Amino acid sequence: MIYEYLPFDRNCEQWRNIKIEPGWIQEVRAKIGSYQDFWNKEAPALLGTTVSEIGRPFRRKEVEAVLTLCTVSSMSIPLLINVRRFMDGPTQGKPQPMYMFSALVFHELLHTYVGYYASLKSGLVEKYRNEQPLVLTHLHLMAVMKHVYLKLGRQEQLREIIAWDSAGENPAYRRGWQIVNDIEGHQAFVDELKAFSRAPVK
Repeated sequence: MIYEYLPFDRNCEQWRNIKIEPGWIQEVRAKIGSYQDFWNKEAPALLGTTVSEIGRPFRRKEVEAVLTLCTVSSMSIPLLINVRRFMDGPTQGKPQPMYMFSALVFHELLHTYVGYYASLKSGLVEKYRNEQPLVLTHLHLMAVMKHVYLKLGRQEQLREIIAWDSAGENPAYRRGWQIVNDIEGHQAFVDELKAFSRAPVK
């Protein structure tokens, strides 16, 4: 994981018309080691369980995450992680716990993992084809997240992840979890991914 104020965050201040406080920059630089250490401990459980349950390895062995204080959404390609909600400065001393940080990194990595296999012919994506594209791109991802967290016995963390996603400004996340939790159930998506994982790698 790396953080560099220049050039992305500096340009973000102009582009988003925001102010990134110097103290926040100092804080993220001071905490980058703890973010990395925490992820190093979490990655074997989250990623390892994903691979063992779905049956196919991640296509990339290493990826570098860039941390940002810009008011943009985190993304998978390039791997950009917005750390504002995990810091004291931007949250006025009320940061989210670090397991939510690892959940965010896991979420973004799952986009590259699930996206490839779910891009194959998916009967479930076809079934929900009338949903928004952002809903469709999260159905298998959310199902895998739920499956992994349940497998690890992290039900309370899973509840917080779902609550955070569902309470956000974008209704697509709330709808995605509704389908995965209440309508289709997560196991159907997981089973479909397992079937895809048995297909030959192209």
